[in-house]
Amino acid sequence: MPSTADMLPSDLREVMSELSDLYGVRVERPTLFKGEFDVNVRFVDPTHGMLLAKVSADSLGEEMLRWQETVLEAAAASPEVTFRTPTILPALDGRWHVRIGTCLVRVVTWISGRLWNENPSVGGAGAELLHSLGQASARLTLALDTVEMPPDVPDHDWMIERGPLVVGRALDRLERGSGERDEAELERRVSVVRRITAHFAEHVLPRLGALPRAVIHHDLHDANVVLDETGTAVAGVIDFNDAVRAPRISDLAISGAYAMLRRSDPEAAFRAVVDGYLSVLEPEPAELEVVGEMALMRLCMNWAQWRARAVDAADSEYALQRSAHTWPLIAHLAEAGTPH
Repeated sequence: MPSTADMLPSDLREVMSELSDLYGVRVERPTLFKGEFDVNVRFVDPTHGMLLAKVSADSLGEEMLRWQETVLEAAAASPEVTFRTPTILPALDGRWHVRIGTCLVRVVTWISGRLWNENPSVGGAGAELLHSLGQASARLTLALDTVEMPPDVPDHDWMIERGPLVVGRALDRLERGSGERDEAELERRVSVVRRITAHFAEHVLPRLGALPRAVIHHDLHDANVVLDETGTAVAGVIDFNDAVRAPRISDLAISGAYAMLRRSDPEAAFRAVVDGYLSVLEPEPAELEVVGEMALMRLCMNWAQWRARAVDAADSEYALQRSAHTWPLIAHLAEAGTPH
C-alpha cells in the first residue's frame, strides 16, 4: 500500500540521495510502499522511467540478496515467461546491489499496471483471467526449473511444509490475548484453524516429502499479480523474495488459494486456476491429490500469522489488511471441504 506522505522519512531521504550517485539516476516523485520486510520506494528517473528501490536491513544478508537476484535473472531470461517480471538495474560499477549505511539496496524496474487485489471487479474475475493465473504459475515453475538453490538459503515461515508449526505458534499468541472485542468469536475461529491444521499435519504433511521439488515463486497471491489493460490476463508478476525450493505443486496451491478470495463460487475459481496450470505443466497424480489441502493450509497460515502479527505491531493496519478477506473463505471450506 503506498504512503500518502509527500516526503520520505529522513533516513530514507539519505539512502535515496546516495543511491542517486551510485546508480547515476535522478530520484523524482518518490512514493513509499509498505512491505513485509523490505522498504520499497518507487521513483521516476528521466532516463530509465519508473523504478523501485528495495531497501533491506543488513540482517537480510548478501547471500539472500544474491539468491533473489539469481531468481529474478532466471525469470527475466526465460522464454517460458510470457509476461513481465522485474529486471535488475545495476549500479554504475556493475554491482546488482549496494550497501548504504546499514541497508542493502537494489533497484529493479517497476511493472506498471493494476494489481489483481486493486481491481474492483476481482470478485467477478472471469475464467480467462483465472486460467491465465494458472498458466503463469506453471510458466514460472518451468522458468526456474534449472536454478540451483544454495544450501545456505534458509526456509521461511510461508512455506506450506512449515504450516503446522507457524500456525500453531501464531494461534498460541492469539490465545494469550489479542485485544479482539469478541473473544468468543476469536476462540471459535482459532478452534476451526487448529482442527484444519491438525488434519493437515496428520494426513497431508507426511506425503509432501515424496512429491517433486523445484524452485518456485512461492508467493503468487493477488497483491503480486499485475493485470493487463482488459483485466483478463496476467501482464506481470512481482516480488520474488519468497522464492525457495519446495514441493513443486506449492505454487499452484498458493495461486489457487488466493484466487478463491471474495468469490461467490470459490471452488470453480480454484478449478479454473488448476486448468490453466494443466495447460502448461502436467503434475503427477500425487501432487493433484494434495493441492487442495495445501491451498487451505496456506489460507490458515495467512489468517493466523497476520492476525498474530497485528497484536504486537506498532501499526496493525498493514497486517490486518493482508488477511482481511481470508476468514470467510476458511470458514466456507471448513464446512464444504477442500477444493479439488
